[in-house]
Amino acid sequence: MVTAAFYFATPEDQETLLDYLGEPDKVTLHPWPVVRFPLDVLTREEALAGPQVFIVNRHLGPPAAIRPGDSAMDEPTRAGVFNRLNWDRLRPPPDRALVDSNASPVLFWEPAGLSNEVIGVSQLGSQADAMAAVSVDYERWVNRTIGWIRRKGSKVWGLEQGTVRPDLDIQLGFVNSVYALPGALRGLEQGALGR
Repeated sequence: MVTAAFYFATPEDQETLLDYLGEPDKVTLHPWPVVRFPLDVLTREEALAGPQVFIVNRHLGPPAAIRPGDSAMDEPTRAGVFNRLNWDRLRPPPDRALVDSNASPVLFWEPAGLSNEVIGVSQLGSQADAMAAVSVDYERWVNRTIGWIRRKGSKVWGLEQGTVRPDLDIQLGFVNSVYALPGALRGLEQGALGR
């Protein structure tokens, strides 16, 4: 992901995030990365159970779709290569397409799994190479949402791993900053594992 917040969350924390975003009135949830029109809409429960979701803000417009032959597929850029690889891997049926990350004003969301013992890392952000190229309003929305996660959460992991929260049992294979939303923080403090 190009711009993202990494965070631990309970289902209640995720509900609070979706309330902040305005789901279902202001934003809608959809399966990633294959799209058809009209869009398939997910409930909160379906989205939380799925591996990857995109979030549409009604005020910013729908996602842009791409298929073989579209310029976004033929570009010699990293995005073009991934578009072709994803098309070949997923092989969408004729009535479907891929979401064009560089032209779509959508949030990419990976809600993590959760059990009584383990809280996974969720991520939310943009896959656009340049958010402002999608639109300035889109860039603001992404930054506001990431800022909300950072303000509401507590930093529990990052480059300075040993000093952020050494009392928590967190083991991750990356050094990006990770925030724990309130319910997840309580769970981690009570002995849940952060994975």
